[in-house]
Amino acid sequence: MISIVIPLYNKQDYIAETLRSVLGQTYTQFEVILVDDGSSDASVDVVNTFSDARITLVEKQNEGVSIARNHGVAQAQHQWIAFLDADDWWAPTFLEEVVKGIEQYPEAAIVATGRSRVFEQETERYTHELLPKDGETELLSYFKVISKHLPLVNSSNVVLRKSLFLRAGGFRPGMRQHEDHDLWIRLCVHHQVLFINKALSFYRKNVIASGSAQVFSSEDFLQYLQDIKGVYQELSEKEKPYFSTYFHRFIAIRYFQSYGKYNKKERQALQQAVQGWTKKSLQRWMRWLSATAWVDGYRVLKKIKG
Repeated sequence: MISIVIPLYNKQDYIAETLRSVLGQTYTQFEVILVDDGSSDASVDVVNTFSDARITLVEKQNEGVSIARNHGVAQAQHQWIAFLDADDWWAPTFLEEVVKGIEQYPEAAIVATGRSRVFEQETERYTHELLPKDGETELLSYFKVISKHLPLVNSSNVVLRKSLFLRAGGFRPGMRQHEDHDLWIRLCVHHQVLFINKALSFYRKNVIASGSAQVFSSEDFLQYLQDIKGVYQELSEKEKPYFSTYFHRFIAIRYFQSYGKYNKKERQALQQAVQGWTKKSLQRWMRWLSATAWVDGYRVLKKIKG
């Protein structure tokens, strides 16, 4: 059986569709733990229109999505945890395919499925050459994939062992951005991802409100750097080059996007945090940018891309 954890905060327009996609699953041995994180809209009222005994609604004060997800896992009764955001949805066979994968690969601890970004006018499937062939299932290196592409895992296409989640410490409570990526790298240090390459998970993508357009707070950045460093030290020699390629690119881009919004103390703390374990070229890049802190890095990047 599977415990499905859905954090809920002001999603009155979407949560019904999300729940219908769960209750319409062909695999029915599951529980749903909805954690309302202090919604101020009618989200809870919408949830209460559903009368399925498998749904448990937990209401709490607003403390952020990381704490909400952790709280949901703490309530879970089963050994496998599926995450689903309150504005995303699954194809009817999502859980059925995951269970088949687990039965086929009993050593797996992390399972992810094909996913699609849904824009207002189009739907874009996650695909690239490192994935198994369409319709096939394969164990993949998370770090090899992120060295070239977006992560295999997101917060609506993943099912994982509860024991692994707890050992990794769950989501970092204080993080507001990249809290999911931060967890995935910690989970995948010693585990491959069982990837089912079928279009089974769908998540809404609002380009205007995209996280890439937001300032990455220095607190979140520092926490992520700390975890990147720790994970890198634990990785096998085979995986380290893949991860190094990823995090050097990530740090450079995210610092460029946000450094103009940091104060001098924050910039110095971030520069200090990368000393001794990242490439000298990255450290020089960050120092040079800090000398031009009046520039809006995100706007410059948009112009370069455009």
